[in-house]
Amino acid sequence: MPDRFAYSNALRDVHPVEKIVFAFSCMVISLISGSIPVHSLVLIIMSAVVLLIAGIPLRYYVGIMSKALAFVLFGCAAVAYGAVDLNGAMLVFFRAAAAISCFYFLILTTPAADILYILKKIPIPSIIIELMGLTYRFIFVFMEIMQKTRTAQTSRLGYDGLKNSYRSMGVLIAGLFARMFRQVDSLNTALESRGFTGELNVMQREFKSSAVNIAAIVVVDALLIYAGVIFTGLR
Repeated sequence: MPDRFAYSNALRDVHPVEKIVFAFSCMVISLISGSIPVHSLVLIIMSAVVLLIAGIPLRYYVGIMSKALAFVLFGCAAVAYGAVDLNGAMLVFFRAAAAISCFYFLILTTPAADILYILKKIPIPSIIIELMGLTYRFIFVFMEIMQKTRTAQTSRLGYDGLKNSYRSMGVLIAGLFARMFRQVDSLNTALESRGFTGELNVMQREFKSSAVNIAAIVVVDALLIYAGVIFTGLR
């Protein structure tokens, strides 16, 4: 699902470098800042861009954010209970929420192929980048196989009762890994037959930088830094 939105959102044609810089600059400012208002501001800005400009459906965005934040909330509860520090737990929660919103902005507006293409411009070993791309691809293969297997089990009442559920889950996990290993072996054979030398060369779209987008990034970053200075001084 995120991959589909990455290819169809309203920011698809924006230069990936601009989106990467925007996401990571806001994330870094949020991580450095110790102010909850700054974290909240980052969360609001990122969510507004994702929903109002990129056009990602509200229901889907709220769904993925709530799942991630639920996990963070459990960790913060442990921090608050163990250290008896509610303010510290709140700071961790809002900081994590801001960072997650930056991450979701990037993956919902920028296809993985564009991100990998930009990484190739950086002095990173090509084998690492190719492994990242293949791993990302296999996430979807993994999910598709799991969904089909679980659907087949459900249609045969494989999850009817606790005992059947445990048995079906074990079969699902064992079969899933077996099929994934076969998929990897088939992929390796296909790559070798095509003369794979450690780098996958594919056609890449041409992007144009936008002075308006660059100016907007600078303004937002400056606003966040200014807010950080103001709210830090008020404490």
